[in-house]
Order: sequence, then structure tokens, then C-alpha cells
Amino acid sequence: MRAVVIRDTSNRDSGIEELPDPVPGDGEILVDVKACGINFTDLLSLDGKYQNNPPVPFTPGKDAAGIVSAVGPGVSGLKAGDRVIAHVIHGAMAEKTVCREELAFPLPDGVAFDAAAAMGLAYLTAYIALTRRGSIGEGDVVLINGASGGVGLASVSVARALGASPVLAGLTTPSKADAVLAAGADAVIDLSGDDLRDGLRRQVLEATGGRGVDLAFDLVGGEVFDATLRAIASEGRVVVSGFTSGTIPSVRTNYLLLKNIAVVGSTVNDYIKARSPVVAEAQQALFELLLAGRIDPHIMKRFDFEQYLDGIGMLEERKIVGKSVLLMA
Repeated sequence: MRAVVIRDTSNRDSGIEELPDPVPGDGEILVDVKACGINFTDLLSLDGKYQNNPPVPFTPGKDAAGIVSAVGPGVSGLKAGDRVIAHVIHGAMAEKTVCREELAFPLPDGVAFDAAAAMGLAYLTAYIALTRRGSIGEGDVVLINGASGGVGLASVSVARALGASPVLAGLTTPSKADAVLAAGADAVIDLSGDDLRDGLRRQVLEATGGRGVDLAFDLVGGEVFDATLRAIASEGRVVVSGFTSGTIPSVRTNYLLLKNIAVVGSTVNDYIKARSPVVAEAQQALFELLLAGRIDPHIMKRFDFEQYLDGIGMLEERKIVGKSVLLMA
């Protein structure tokens, strides 16, 4: 099989290589990959900055949509020929990948491989962060910081589908406003201004009639996170799931006490590593929302397998609004 292989994270040494076909072990399935989502974690993996990188050489990629071609001992719920979305820690950027049965889910009729791959890590991250970690409620004011990226745009759609109102889209690139508004955001919060400390709160209060934010999902970090804390309403929550700004902020716990607010973290990897039923519950809920027409994969661009570096490069240059996917065949 062909697979993307990262051999040196110090100089982005990677390429597509011929490797032996993997063999599924106990409780595992082998998937012929048809489409793979491109995520920000793939860029971090290329540079050795992703905390879950295995030792080199390794194959990146987390979202594999394809067809089961073989099953290992002990697999009872899936069989060869089944169409699935497979969630893996790494290894999806290949023509074949192995996945634990508990982390692979049949695709409903009508869900294409590219749509399933686009809704992998991004939508799982959004759904679990907003529901399990953020306790989203109908009518909540929700702010998504970094709203134009894959996870961000997914979060806008999911928040809207779950009854949040209004949904505010925080953008570091205001020119992407049309895309987030089309995805369901009610208003855009400009995160690019010089006066972010006061400017973010001012914009939020104007958009909410002085109420503030009940739930903020922050993917940016740095000064954006600091400014967001000042816009949180009493008993509001902030869910942290990334630092695209490159700066990891600190939290003064006395500030949380005085404002009566909470800050929590959210990472899907913990649930995937533990093979948690939370993943299955989230995946089922997302399929139901998709089939009901309440969310959309938001695929901006599809790349041929050989163009994997172009796909990652467009993420790095912030040219992708929503999701991009690799097509293996």
C-alpha cells in the first residue's frame, strides 16, 4: 500500500512510500481508505509539535472513511464490505489503515466518504466540547473563537443545531465573515483589532444586548482567551481546545471566583485512546444531525492523495475555510 510517511520532524522530511499492508489484530479491522480528513494536527505532526506523535517514522492522519476489507479475531459488529468512518490516533493518510472496532462506525446510506472524513475529528471535537464539556443549553449565547477553521466552522453549525442563540463567530481574519455567517453564525466578533482586551467585550455586549457569553469555545488562546474571559456572563463557561495563536495563556483562579465562571479543557484524544462509548454517542448524534440537514460538512477543497502537502500547506496559510479532504481513489 501507499502511505504518507514522516521521517524527520525537524525538517519536514515526508513523502508517499510503499509499505506492507497492515494486518488487523485482535479486535481490529482493516479499512481500505477512500477519503481522509486534513486537520491542524497534521501540520503539528509534520513539525513535531503534536503531543500525540509516535516515534518517527510514522503515518499521520486521524479520519479514515472507507470500506472494511478484513477483520481480526474477536470482531463481531463489522464485516468486510461495510462502509465506515474510522477514528485513529495516527495512520489515516494511507491507502489502508487499521482501527479498533470500537472506534469505527458504519456510514448511513447517503453519507459519502468525503463527507464522513470531513466530519471526523473536527465534528467530534466540536460536539464533545460543546455538549459534554461545555454543557450547552438551548438559548445559550455561544462564542466560537477561531470560527473559520475546520473545528470552528463545525462548532458554529453544531451550536446552531443544538439551539444556541445567538451564535457568535470570533475571527482573526474578518474577510472570512461571509462563510461563518452562511454556516449559521448570527454575528461576527472581530479578533484582529489592536484594542482586543476591551474590544472583544464591547462587541459581545453589543451583539447580546448586554448579556455576555454563556459558553465560549476557544481554539485560539493567547490574548483572545484573555479577552474572552472578560466577556463571559455569570455562571458562564469557557472550553479550551487549542492554541492556534501559538501562545498558551494562564488563568488567574481568583478571577474565575470573582466572576463565578468556569474554564475547562476538552480533547477528543482522551476518549479515543480509552475507546470510550462517548465517541460512539457523539458519532451517532452527528450522523442524525447530518441526515436531518441541520449540519453540513463544509468541504472547501478536495485534494488527490499525492497533494497531501498542498492540503496541509493551505491550512498553514489559513486559506481553508471549513474542511479539506484527501481522496485516495
